[in-house]
Amino acid sequence: MRVIAGGMATGSNPPREATMRITDALHRAARALRATLDRFRRRSVAWMAAGLGFAACDRPSQRLEMTPPIVAPAPAVAARVLPAPTPAEAPIGRFQMTFYFIIHEAEMGSAPAANDNGRDAADTDDVALAAGAPVAAPAAPTLIPLNDQACVPLAHVTPAFAAQVAMQGTGRLRDGRLVNVASRCACGRRCFHIVPASKAWGTGGSGRALVPYRSVAVDPKVVKMGSMLYIPALDGLRMPGPAGVGGFVHDGCVVAVDTGGGIDGKQLDLFVGRRAYYKALARRGGSHSWSKSVEVWSGAGRCTQKGGGVRRSAAGSI
Repeated sequence: MRVIAGGMATGSNPPREATMRITDALHRAARALRATLDRFRRRSVAWMAAGLGFAACDRPSQRLEMTPPIVAPAPAVAARVLPAPTPAEAPIGRFQMTFYFIIHEAEMGSAPAANDNGRDAADTDDVALAAGAPVAAPAAPTLIPLNDQACVPLAHVTPAFAAQVAMQGTGRLRDGRLVNVASRCACGRRCFHIVPASKAWGTGGSGRALVPYRSVAVDPKVVKMGSMLYIPALDGLRMPGPAGVGGFVHDGCVVAVDTGGGIDGKQLDLFVGRRAYYKALARRGGSHSWSKSVEVWSGAGRCTQKGGGVRRSAAGSI
């Protein structure tokens, strides 16, 4: 006979029911401990999230998600706007580039000028690089008339000066008046007209004012008057002369505003303003051979005109 005391049978192994009760008690204690640890862990995470900018969410499923930190917007930075690529300019061909300028009567020496429109001929005239007293005339000068379009003399000048002003197209008389070759003469001879003071450098065959280093004379059969041209040989060269006339680095842009009797075919005459500036463009040995054959391109996509000035456009600045 077995005597059971305190739910345990003496003298034998514990019954199955007692073992199950002990196991259940242990499971309940483990679950309670796990729940306590979970609550502690959640509170710890919440405290940390509060300090670091995180927040716990989706509490029913006990999932935690990171809230993106608040970041002040970066200051706006102006984007650099680059000019549009330069359109492909059309090459016109290789040209012989010569030079022309205003011939000053006061700068003419006694010897006749041999300068051939800037074409590397002997240049024996004295050149005044700055304003000075006029060169004294010979004791018995030989003078010829410089006629206007009605064949009325504007002035009497030396044959050397008359030849040079006819060749260059523009000349300044001793009295300061600027004369330009006229297109039509009543008597069929070479004649001139007085240039308005507003056009300090004279006018081209198109009637437009000449601008040193920007105006060129062309053959209209080859280059249309008013065309913008780009000459790579000029691009990057510093132009002679004081500020306002020279002293700048050329960008290669010029405009066709003039013609000339000596311009035929692929020839181009660059207006440089003064004979001294023409000389300053010479290279070693006083040679202008660098200009004997230069590439000429259409400047329609690279050059622009504004307010009478010619310059490289924004599209051509890359």
